[in-house]
Amino acid sequence: MATGITTALPMAGLTSALPAIGGVASAVSSMRAGSAQAKGVQRQGEYNAQIYEQQAEMIQQKKKISDYQFNRESARARGEIVAGTAGKGLLMSGSPMAVLIDNETQMQFDKAIGDYNVAIERNYALSGAAYQRQTGAAQAKLERARGYSNAFSSILKTSTNFGIMNMGNPLA
Repeated sequence: MATGITTALPMAGLTSALPAIGGVASAVSSMRAGSAQAKGVQRQGEYNAQIYEQQAEMIQQKKKISDYQFNRESARARGEIVAGTAGKGLLMSGSPMAVLIDNETQMQFDKAIGDYNVAIERNYALSGAAYQRQTGAAQAKLERARGYSNAFSSILKTSTNFGIMNMGNPLA
């Protein structure tokens, strides 16, 4: 009869250990899944941020092209006024000079407005990049916390089940 009790003890221990091992495995799996999810979210946030940064760089290139076009148009307008004045046999003083100055002033004002709009557009893109990085980091942190929370929940559930299984069993 003593043999039956000794054989039952290791089997009871094994039966109790299997759910505990499963609970630990589930907890570790939850933590790993949370970590993997966090890395994925972080990578996605960085990718989105890089797209915004590319957009900001393209806007910067657009400004360079716009500046070149402005300089060409400004030179063309000046040349037109000077040529028109000289073609009429007038000197570049008085009214023709006032027209040239007024025209140049207006073009510089328009350029300043265009530069301002491009700067806002570029800053918007850079802000989008920063936002994407911050959101990715926050979401990654949330996913890690979710993994730890699920792991804690698994351990708590396993402990509860273990306690219920062994209730009233003094050998466990």
